[in-house]
Parts: sequence; structure tokens; C-alpha cells
Amino acid sequence: MKITLFDILMFVFTFFIALGVFRSMKAKNKFAVGFGLLSLAVFLFADGLIIYYATKGV
Repeated sequence: MKITLFDILMFVFTFFIALGVFRSMKAKNKFAVGFGLLSLAVFLFADGLIIYYATKGV
């Protein structure tokens, strides 16, 4: 499997979501932290699948 632009963008979006969660924690915005953590969990799972299939060679 070759790396596509979509794969790179997924990692970039994950970084920005993590940054947003950190900034929301500093601002004590509970709704934004909860939504950000849920989004971060989904993106980290997707990143894990990207890494798994990229290293497996399928």
C-alpha cells in the first residue's frame, strides 16, 4: 500500500484535534473537551488502521 494524500491529511487533522483538546482544557470548556476527545479517539483509531495496513503491505 502506498501512502496517499488522504493518509497524510489524517495525521495532520489528528494533530490539530489534539492541539484543540489541549487548548480547550486550558480554557475549561467541558463541551469542547468532550467533543474533542471523542473526535480524537476516532481519528487515532483511523490512524492506527492506516499504520497497520501500511506496514502489513496489503
